[in-house]
Amino acid sequence: MLTSLLFSAILTTPAVDYSGNVLLRKSPAKGAVIFLEGYGKPKPVEEIIEQKNRKFIPRILVVPVGSKVSFPNRDTVYHNVFAEYNAKKFDLGMYPKGESRSQVFDKPGIVSILCNIHSDMSAYIVVVDSAAYALANDKGNFVLNNVEPGTYKMQIWHESGAKLAQPVTVSASNSKGSFAIKKK
Repeated sequence: MLTSLLFSAILTTPAVDYSGNVLLRKSPAKGAVIFLEGYGKPKPVEEIIEQKNRKFIPRILVVPVGSKVSFPNRDTVYHNVFAEYNAKKFDLGMYPKGESRSQVFDKPGIVSILCNIHSDMSAYIVVVDSAAYALANDKGNFVLNNVEPGTYKMQIWHESGAKLAQPVTVSASNSKGSFAIKKK
């Protein structure tokens, strides 16, 4: 039995953190969403997009399928949250400071969030069917944590309309990448 345990330990390749950088026209792609398509079984989360100073904060959010997002109004004025999301429309109605409404996102896709009272308010929610996802920081850097070695289809999306889909191989010796995205 000890031999089989040692043999299985030798064959088991540990998960790695896959990190990288995303560029858009030779500049850091701040807010780019990176995910491995269909990786693992994602666990829904609960997140918040605040309405504050007549802005949605954060402006870009990435969540796995089945996640619930709350939209608390922290402003002194009324707001309305609405979207058309993969042909599914929702409208949370108008509500004052101190109230919060929420929505569950049950299928993958890009959700453009708007306020019908303040036309300059907008945000994006990227709903992914993946347990490996990240949002690029101000320098375009990202980390996908605990990825099992293998070859996957990496998807990158940016609010400018730039995107990329390409195979990526993750291993202990290949745990970093650099990607350039552009509009098509």
